Amino acid sequence: MVKRFTIGLNYFFDNHSNSGIVNYIYNIIAALDSLPDSEKPAIVVFFSKNAPVDYLRTIGYPYINFLRFQPYPSNFFLRKMNNLAKRIIEKDICKQLFYYSKIDSLYPCFTINDSNFNDYKNRIFWLVDFNNRVFPDHYGDEGANMMRNQQELTSSNQRVVLSSNALFDELKTYYPDYRCDIKLLRFASSLQKLEDDDIPLIKKKYDIDVPYLMSPNQLWEHKNQGLVLDAVNIIKQKQPELKFKILFSGSLEVNRGKGLYIDTLRNKIENYGLHDYVTFLGVLERNEQLLLMKGSCALLQPSLYEGWSTLVEEAKALNKFIILSNLPVHREQISENVDFFDPGNEQQLADKIISCLSSTQIISHSDYQKNIYNYGKDILKALTTKP
Repeated sequence: MVKRFTIGLNYFFDNHSNSGIVNYIYNIIAALDSLPDSEKPAIVVFFSKNAPVDYLRTIGYPYINFLRFQPYPSNFFLRKMNNLAKRIIEKDICKQLFYYSKIDSLYPCFTINDSNFNDYKNRIFWLVDFNNRVFPDHYGDEGANMMRNQQELTSSNQRVVLSSNALFDELKTYYPDYRCDIKLLRFASSLQKLEDDDIPLIKKKYDIDVPYLMSPNQLWEHKNQGLVLDAVNIIKQKQPELKFKILFSGSLEVNRGKGLYIDTLRNKIENYGLHDYVTFLGVLERNEQLLLMKGSCALLQPSLYEGWSTLVEEAKALNKFIILSNLPVHREQISENVDFFDPGNEQQLADKIISCLSSTQIISHSDYQKNIYNYGKDILKALTTKP
């Protein structure tokens, strides 16, 4: 029997800290599961204490193993022996034996100086975006720490995955002398089966009795939910008879940048008097989130910046219309069932929302399964071939 190439997946996240990466890992496994059996690699998921492992198990991937990652051996004597080996031969024998020996490559890695994996050779890095370069004022340190990591990574000979051509153009602008080995890996979203009969039940659970748009994003400054509130306020003033809601999902506790963005949004809601128009749902069960997305008039992605939008892929997978900020990466990602707007123009967004509430035309029904299959093929090229 031919030994399968084994991919190690770094799964040290949960839905409160970064649901986007949780779904990213899910989509990798699901895309590989769409390939013929002979092409499927083996997978080892290294997970942390709070990582939602059961979510990945639902895929039913046939060649997968889950290993709880512990950076230090729990056994006292083993830990002492391992520390001695690190001093004498400069190797972490326990990591080599319990983790590294199980895999042929590890993905996604984020920084070269990673205390968990920095002595593993076959790491493949994911450079998610350059948000810190575009909006440094969103960070307490002006994005300096992320910039150092990016400089170190792009100056190395490591393989680095990017999710879009738009992001590659940015890399060449910020780091024109880059030396890293670039692979483009445009991800696709694999969604659980949804029953239309469950949509009324989930709407009743969350007390939704009017037409609604849904914007499921983390509550970070660059996601631009504040402009949505500005647009809703315009609609409230001009068409008070129009009854609708905007549903936001995502952790209310995530603190990225200079502070809790949710506080800024709540202040706007209070000042505008939008309590009847806006609902923050917090972190939802994945199935509930998708059902609410499917039952919406449209999805809404107002982001000021993206590397490759998960929400856009989910809109395509659900065959939902989406109102979308006109970023280059968004135009690279989708061209049908979409209405673009200037993410700095609340009046324009207000007009798009009103139009969408009146009538939404789905102009195509593409076979999204092909996207998932092609993504699986691209994963093999990026993660199982040598630089």
